[in-house]
Amino acid sequence: MSATCPGCPVFQLSRRHALGLLAAASVAAAGARPARAAPREVPSLAPLVAKSTLPPVGQRLPENPLVVQPTDKPGAYGGTWRTALLGSSDANWLIWSIGYASLVRWTPDWKGVTPDVAESYTVDPESRVFTFKLRRGMRWSDGHAFTSNDIMFWYQDVLLNKDLTPSPPAFLVSGGQTVVVEAPDPETVVFRFASSNGMFLQRLAISNTASAVAFDILANSPRHYLEKFHIKYNPDANKLAKQAGFSTWVELYNSKANHPDRWRGTDLPVMDPWILTTPYTGNTTQVVARRNPYFYKVDTEGNQLPYIDQVTYVIVQDPQALLLKVINGEIDLHYEGINTLDMRPTLYDNRAKGHYEFFATVPAWSNTMLINLNQTHPDPIKRQIFGNKDFRIGLSYAMNRQEIIDVVYVGQGQPWQGAPRPNTDLYNERFAKQYTEYDVARANRHLDAAGLSKRAPDGMRLGPNGKPVEITLEIGSSFTTHIDSMDLLKKYWHAVGITLEYRVVDSSLLYTRLQNNQLDGTTWVGGGGYDQLTLLDPKWYFPQHVESGFAPAWAQWYLNPHSKVAEEPPPEVKEQIALYNQVQSTADPKKQRAFMAKILDLAADQFRVIGTSLEPDRYGIRGISMDNTPKSIPLTVFYSGIGPANPEQFCYTHKPV
Repeated sequence: MSATCPGCPVFQLSRRHALGLLAAASVAAAGARPARAAPREVPSLAPLVAKSTLPPVGQRLPENPLVVQPTDKPGAYGGTWRTALLGSSDANWLIWSIGYASLVRWTPDWKGVTPDVAESYTVDPESRVFTFKLRRGMRWSDGHAFTSNDIMFWYQDVLLNKDLTPSPPAFLVSGGQTVVVEAPDPETVVFRFASSNGMFLQRLAISNTASAVAFDILANSPRHYLEKFHIKYNPDANKLAKQAGFSTWVELYNSKANHPDRWRGTDLPVMDPWILTTPYTGNTTQVVARRNPYFYKVDTEGNQLPYIDQVTYVIVQDPQALLLKVINGEIDLHYEGINTLDMRPTLYDNRAKGHYEFFATVPAWSNTMLINLNQTHPDPIKRQIFGNKDFRIGLSYAMNRQEIIDVVYVGQGQPWQGAPRPNTDLYNERFAKQYTEYDVARANRHLDAAGLSKRAPDGMRLGPNGKPVEITLEIGSSFTTHIDSMDLLKKYWHAVGITLEYRVVDSSLLYTRLQNNQLDGTTWVGGGGYDQLTLLDPKWYFPQHVESGFAPAWAQWYLNPHSKVAEEPPPEVKEQIALYNQVQSTADPKKQRAFMAKILDLAADQFRVIGTSLEPDRYGIRGISMDNTPKSIPLTVFYSGIGPANPEQFCYTHKPV
């Protein structure tokens, strides 16, 4: 499979492979051919070129720059994008807004993967060998050449160095072996896996965040800069580290290259559209980034991107302070920290005052609250009860979801199970809508069918041991809306004879209890709502992750069959696991979706997780003077924030207010 020449047959296979190339804001021709127009100089850089301080634009761009199709139209140069950071721990917004560069990236519509820093890629039929062609003449932000030699530095001296990488990220391991990377020439890099790794490109397209990949390949690649901090190339690296206040060279190296610490300085060469001039430290009130004169993208008219000269991030300490800045017209485009249901009315009422409009940020998760009853419970009685499908169906019918939506979610959303969202390729209507009606009579019939027809004098149902059926849900302290829902849920289930209690716990304790199979059940936000996220994060469709609280022992079997709590799952779950192995064995998106659709059908049949409601759309704000911005983006760290919408083509086509 290939992503190369749009006019040749092999590219047609690539187009399917890339899940249908690009939407309105897509990269033209997936970066596969040079801009038709000659590159044009950025006006603000022309004086530097005239003084020979900076090479002409034709010498700064690669031979084949990546061509970006503007969302609306080619823009004008100039202006400052004003945005914000919440406190000292909001570095993800930096990488999502100005730092999303990788060998491949998501298409803006999140339908697939397209070349980015790499000019093209090919995949062998077994999805084991991934070959990337780099852009000839590509340069880092400091003007040094970028070649396969940089990637080999990352591979040989970072990934394979046990001090820097004690264990490699899972997406770089297959068949129990770490990827082998080769560079046959300066513009070619080959990743070889021991077995099929069909999700490699998707994993590679996720930006470097704590919840995504372990580290950013490109941030660890500028060999000419990072060698001085590496003990292999600098025998005095430990001495250098101590002079900088670090204990070892490893700490110093990580502070220079790894997210989030790399944003604390301004020296690291990058591929980003803007480069930091004022870093993200504890002493500053504003972070500033200016245009990268060596940025490798142009628009369809040959204008080097980005259009906007500068990005500034005001650092605020709480969401209310950020809200005030938005309604005062001090923020141009943002959503982190302000796109909550409770802030929406205030932001809506102040649109004219703040000179902004809304755009949609659509949650990629499937559900506001998934209820996981532990079907691998160590108590055989509770295991028997929770493992009965009629029991779970009965509890589902007993829930007045519309009342929860009205009371807890301000009337936004609709009754929904833990299934993919509508208007996605993997949407499964049966799965999404089953057992969501509020029907107490049906609930009672299913609970009777589950063998719980006997009741105590107070009307509560008795289990096989003659004792009342009681459930304790343990809820992470951050899930505030789940906590707000519990008294309603207690009322609904009490009405059909089931006692519910809940306990709010710290997330670290909750993880420990999940790993050790020590709880009745828990609640979680349902992931896997978008097609790509369904493929990347299927833990609610079969027990594949420690968070799969509906069957922790089966999840441990999937993750580590030698775990002391691991338990071999039943045949229908093993069938799902086999199907997911097939998803990961192919890089063909059509086949991946077909296998995943079967997994979803089996999940609907088994009905192991009880959903509540479809998460309503959230929102972002954009200044009315700002153009080429997205109308809608998926809301998840897996999509990498605003990055796939190509912020380098955001612009002001008239003077900012």
